Amino acid sequence: MMDQELILLNPGPACTSKRVKDALLRGDLCHREPEFTELLFRIREALPRCLNLGDTHEALLVTGSGTAAMEMAVISSVREGRAVLVVNNGVYGDRMIRIAKANGIPFYEIKSDWTVPADPGAVQAALDEHDDIDAVICIHHETTTGLINPIKEIGEIVHGRALFLIDAISGTAIEDQDLSEVKADVVCGTANKGLHGQPGMSFILCSEASIERIQEVPERSLYLNAASYLKGQRKGDVPFTPAVQVCYALDEAIKEYEEAGGFAARTKLYRERAALVRGQFERLGLKILVDEPFRSNTVTMLHLPDNVTYDALHDELKKRGYVIYAGQGQLSKDFFRICTMGEIPWHRLEELEEALRESIEAARG
Repeated sequence: MMDQELILLNPGPACTSKRVKDALLRGDLCHREPEFTELLFRIREALPRCLNLGDTHEALLVTGSGTAAMEMAVISSVREGRAVLVVNNGVYGDRMIRIAKANGIPFYEIKSDWTVPADPGAVQAALDEHDDIDAVICIHHETTTGLINPIKEIGEIVHGRALFLIDAISGTAIEDQDLSEVKADVVCGTANKGLHGQPGMSFILCSEASIERIQEVPERSLYLNAASYLKGQRKGDVPFTPAVQVCYALDEAIKEYEEAGGFAARTKLYRERAALVRGQFERLGLKILVDEPFRSNTVTMLHLPDNVTYDALHDELKKRGYVIYAGQGQLSKDFFRICTMGEIPWHRLEELEEALRESIEAARG
């Protein structure tokens, strides 16, 4: 392996800055102390602000991966005897169905091809057909393929008829769609990925309508009951022991993010990274699965080169200081993913082209 730091080109966890890593060393702290209350208040106020939702949404933090935030959002948005509509065009859309099933929540599904964005017209039709839909869920960036769904258009359709939930785990602070323009009642995100904090903390950003709904639904979980988080966090308390050091890191990551120019600067950086590496892929003859208009700013799903297996390519690239990611589900045999997420020095992305060329040749033997 190279002496340089390993660059994670997987869709999370993402690389972090030295400043964020150093924040983990601020020291041990009991979450019942006033210092943690101050930290919690600061993060809860900062998250909606830095994602341009400061005037409309309230943050709830939960210790867990992005899936914890999504499960909290789903089970806290559907009233007894009502259903959820899931827009499903990838692994993470399918995960929302699994969450509904696991919690006994009735669901309807709009299913489409993994390489095609969701159809807002199909959402309209489902809402017209089923009058028991309480919430609609859509994945913003379906990292299965690196596909972006039209959340703004879907939000316009859903608004006033049901709650609109978006899984923005891989979209927050990365994708160009300004969330203030999306009529989303619940936005789910994570400390890592686009915000460049450490993995282990996630959050939901809730509109006023969502806050009301949280207090109407049955208690379906002890740990992920949003009502208890809402009640406690408004007072500066948490119902369960949080990942305190990860909160320190998130606090520092938000400061870095805002000092660098916030949403506009971060999304610009991601567009520039995508353009850089996709130019390399074109020169190397690597074909991208998703059509250009629908691609995310981070994940690129690529056809494996002829006579190259994923395992061989992964291992060769790791020797050169880069970690890539396999395809999922039906795509795992013929595709791999490269993701330019997190803190990555620009020169390491420039050097990726040669590393890929060498690795492909070595993987062919």
